[in-house]
Amino acid sequence: MKTKSEEINTTFKKIITSRTIPEMLKNIPWVFTYFLLFVPLFLLMAVPLWQLAEDIIIPDGHPYSFKSNINTIHTMALYLSIIAVVIIFSKSIVQKTIPENLFSSYLPLIFFGIVIALMLISTAVNGITDYVRYGDDYRGESLLTVIMYFLFYFLSASVIKKKKQKALLLYTYMTSSIAIAICMLIHSCIKPLEAFHFATGPAAIFHQFNHYGYFLLMNILISEVLFIKEEKIQLKIICMVSFILNNIVLVINDTFGCYLACFIALVFSVIVISICDKKFCKTSLVMIAVFIIISLVMSIWYETIFTNISIFFKDINKIAENSEESSSAGTGRWTLWTHTVDYIKERPWFGFGIEGTNTRLAADTKNINDRPHCEFLQYAVFYGIPAAAAYISGAFSVFLNGLKHRSKLDIYTIAALVAAFGYLVSSTFGNTMYYTAPHFFILLGLGFNLRTCKEN
Repeated sequence: MKTKSEEINTTFKKIITSRTIPEMLKNIPWVFTYFLLFVPLFLLMAVPLWQLAEDIIIPDGHPYSFKSNINTIHTMALYLSIIAVVIIFSKSIVQKTIPENLFSSYLPLIFFGIVIALMLISTAVNGITDYVRYGDDYRGESLLTVIMYFLFYFLSASVIKKKKQKALLLYTYMTSSIAIAICMLIHSCIKPLEAFHFATGPAAIFHQFNHYGYFLLMNILISEVLFIKEEKIQLKIICMVSFILNNIVLVINDTFGCYLACFIALVFSVIVISICDKKFCKTSLVMIAVFIIISLVMSIWYETIFTNISIFFKDINKIAENSEESSSAGTGRWTLWTHTVDYIKERPWFGFGIEGTNTRLAADTKNINDRPHCEFLQYAVFYGIPAAAAYISGAFSVFLNGLKHRSKLDIYTIAALVAAFGYLVSSTFGNTMYYTAPHFFILLGLGFNLRTCKEN
């Protein structure tokens, strides 16, 4: 029986000794095209760990080296995806067949295709600006970058075939979070680390603490589901360590939107796991209890949770009463939202284009922020209400697809779905960023992914 390396060598020899292009295409295995798509996904899930190492080794490096590393992966992803698509279409023509069961549903693809089309129309209507070409200096999201979220990261994660590859993506991401959390605890509780001196607030390798909150949120939810569903004790230990450490740091991080989203998503996980297992999952309730206990214990030293809960209900009361202080609700989010809604009313169909209202919003809100701090409003004001509706519908259809095929969901698909749900809840209070949004789209793609093969 041939080993894996021998099989690879044999296949490679067949490809290079092919006499014609059609023969070469037949000799290229489908799995090779999936590997081309997998590599950038793996690098993107590993880049937080790479960035941590870079910041520790070169603490005085460029503050936006993270963006440079991500852009390198984007470029690689773009070229590899083009090669993969060319191979897939060429093989399909030559062999007169396509890979079977590529997607369990086409609904999310249709909705996200509509989003991309409307983004392009919005750009045509509003003109090609430097924001369209390069994005702004801080968030680094050009039009091409945002399109790649849907067209590459979601789509590529949707067609990964092997469970081992799904597991590798999630555990790589989780391992990065453990390493960063340990360093963050040292930085906050023992000695400030020079590696984190560029960050605003308790943000570790990220530019701003809210962004680190998204990262913590997604990893907490991944580790929670995998702790419940994994069978190997070693992996359960890793997941519990991740869950506890990241929860502790989440309290220190003080991003209440992510904390609230985390709690909601943990409740959501109880429902999802219970439906998939066809019995009530008591362990998921234990994980919620651990989450609450950590919050209570951490409140001895950090008053962030109780303070934020108190402010949250006071803000709701201000808005309900329409008081003069309501504009400050949600650390200024309410005034950002109300101004953004007014802008949307001006151009409801195709919006103002990417970053099209940033200068105006900053001026109108006296520099509170230049983005809405609500991703759903962000899509609407940038690309129009139909684009935002298509985005929401596409995301919702992924979860609907999971419910429809609940008996087929493996543990990594469930973990990805719960983490993606948590991000969507938190996105009500946040903005897309070049180093958080791609991870969400990978998780959403994995949550949509029902492809498996026997060698898993």
